[in-house]
Amino acid sequence: MALLILLSAIRTASALAPLPDVPPAIRATPATLAPHDETIVTLDANELVHRALARGDLFSWHDGNLEWIAPGGTFLPSRRGASVDVAFPGGVAQPVQVLLRNHHGELLDKAGTVLQSVGDGSGWTLTGPLIAWQPMEFVLTGPASSEMAVSPNPFLDFRMKVTFQGPHGREYEVQGFFDGDGQGGDTGDVWKARFSPDVQGPWTFEVDFERGFELAVELNPGVGSPTVWHGITGAFEVLPLDPEAEGFYRLGRLEYVGEHYLKFRDGPYFIKGGTDSPENFMGYEGFDDIEDLGNQGIIHEFEEHIGDWVPGDPLFTSSSTGTDSKGIIGALNYLSSAGINSIYFLPMNLGGDGRETCPFVAYAKTTFNKTHYDISRMHQWNTVFEHAQRRGIQLQFVLSETETGNETWLDGGALGVERKLFFRELVARFGHHLAIKWNLAEEPDFFNSTELQQHARFVKAFDAYDHPLAVHTKTFNVDEYVDYLGNPDFTATSIQYDLEDANDHVEAWRFLSAAAGHRWVIDLDENAPASVGLSESNAPELRKRALYDIYFSGGNLEWYAGSHPDPVGGDLTVEDFRIREEMWDYTRIAREFMQDHLPFWEMEPADSLLTGEAPLWGGGQVFAKVGEHYAIYLPAADGDGMLDLSDSGLDGLSLPMQLRWFNPRTGEFEGTPRDLFSGGVIELGAPPRDAHEDWVCWITRVRGQPASVAPEPDKLEDLLP
Repeated sequence: MALLILLSAIRTASALAPLPDVPPAIRATPATLAPHDETIVTLDANELVHRALARGDLFSWHDGNLEWIAPGGTFLPSRRGASVDVAFPGGVAQPVQVLLRNHHGELLDKAGTVLQSVGDGSGWTLTGPLIAWQPMEFVLTGPASSEMAVSPNPFLDFRMKVTFQGPHGREYEVQGFFDGDGQGGDTGDVWKARFSPDVQGPWTFEVDFERGFELAVELNPGVGSPTVWHGITGAFEVLPLDPEAEGFYRLGRLEYVGEHYLKFRDGPYFIKGGTDSPENFMGYEGFDDIEDLGNQGIIHEFEEHIGDWVPGDPLFTSSSTGTDSKGIIGALNYLSSAGINSIYFLPMNLGGDGRETCPFVAYAKTTFNKTHYDISRMHQWNTVFEHAQRRGIQLQFVLSETETGNETWLDGGALGVERKLFFRELVARFGHHLAIKWNLAEEPDFFNSTELQQHARFVKAFDAYDHPLAVHTKTFNVDEYVDYLGNPDFTATSIQYDLEDANDHVEAWRFLSAAAGHRWVIDLDENAPASVGLSESNAPELRKRALYDIYFSGGNLEWYAGSHPDPVGGDLTVEDFRIREEMWDYTRIAREFMQDHLPFWEMEPADSLLTGEAPLWGGGQVFAKVGEHYAIYLPAADGDGMLDLSDSGLDGLSLPMQLRWFNPRTGEFEGTPRDLFSGGVIELGAPPRDAHEDWVCWITRVRGQPASVAPEPDKLEDLLP
């Protein structure tokens, strides 16, 4: 009867005052755990039930609809409707989750909380869901300061690191940072370390917190004076990966695995299809204290994408301009919906082209500014970056720009305190995100390869997660990559290329890096000529000249916007990504074809197998796993192409294969599949229609059918329809 009265009250309240669309909470009493003794906690999910009833999800309810998850606790027999009692051991921060299902077992909603263990007086808490791969923050009440403090400088004269150790025994030494009041305010006593735990189970941590002049950029652990916070230890539980999490959070960290493609730890291999523009993407009017020092760029508003923001998305407002986050968040939503999964940007472009993006407290070129960071703007940046990860967009941080004024902005161009601190702050604040590529320099002129290898060592020293790292090139200096071959710090390329050289670059650097014993991920990140790039009208040409050339040679790509007047916009002025939607569609179609149909990570470029095809647009491309899969791109499928399947046999037998035609303009298979056998040279024949256009011819081995004796070469025509 009490439960019926409760539900009646909930329904009445729902009718009078509908709940806002905010994540529900689990109420925990008490919300903290004793440092040593067992604590019995009452967990209450009435808010979750209330929310579902207000939406009309359920017409009847009982406690069997709730699934409680508390791996570190022991459930007690008492259960009262939407409440349950759990006994937790002392001294371990505990995540709790509850799932609400309907009578068919379908998930309707979920909620979570973290029970802190702070009774020992050490002043630390953990925020975030404590779910594998999802971001959490270790929050420490430490020395009070402000972003403008001089002596000591909270960014430079303290060194905070937190070592997290998981159930697998692996340790992550994560850089900490000063975060003002912890909510974007510039003054306070909050120090943080951001972390993305990679597995479920029990974790421990230990804090290193020392003080000393310019200690933050000192790699030698033997210097510095310990503070009272040095040596703090603790423990926490992590829940398993959530297979229904958004974006990358259900896949895990995007990692270099010694192959030519990156791979998600708990997910598939990754093919990049991204946007290289605008490079000043983070020069957005909705960030605090943004300025424009003036040159070729603009402060972005992304007004055309405000309508792509949806309720529940991050929302913040610039204290200096009054503009909110809807434009930039909406832009990410649109790019994700269009299939774009990577974005290239400069976090600091002062002295370069745009001159409106930096992480510092002010834009003037002073040592003070360059060693003090704008806490509120960095708080907003992290919100944007986290949303990008939830939308499945990789972040390519480009750490310097080609203009000498930018390359020399920090330390006059040396690897000094300012540049080291720049590397450290970016890694500490944003390195926990799952899909990142560090790009040391855009078209470096001032830095030589020796200096850039020194930069790489410092970035890697601060990065607990060993994210992929590269350096960008100009079209005429790609050969400088020879200096980095075999260096384990470098795991990818970032090539600016002439269109006719696209496939040659991919195939050459795949071969050379493999020969050096350290395979690279081959990214082509900028299509020349710079004045043209990707416009509103040249997508069909670039599809034929570059897109499939790169993908079917085993590479990845981002599209550069060129230099165009408004409203098309160029590399510094793109405001509306829809203007280039045609290419986003073509790129998505090509990428999804490979992801859905090919074991692309096992395939190699094999252009020599193709002969006789039309030479237009540079001729055809072949990507193959010999004997299994052949993906042939024909820019003009005139029906004259021949493919050599002589090496596709098995112990003298020919294998059953099937040929299908895929339309790269529509993303559809067309025509009737054709059966054939390997063991010789075959004619591809004509596509179902539009032979003057481009087509993908996909030949794959048919499993479950018997092989046959390889036919004589002069009998091959008997196999053709």
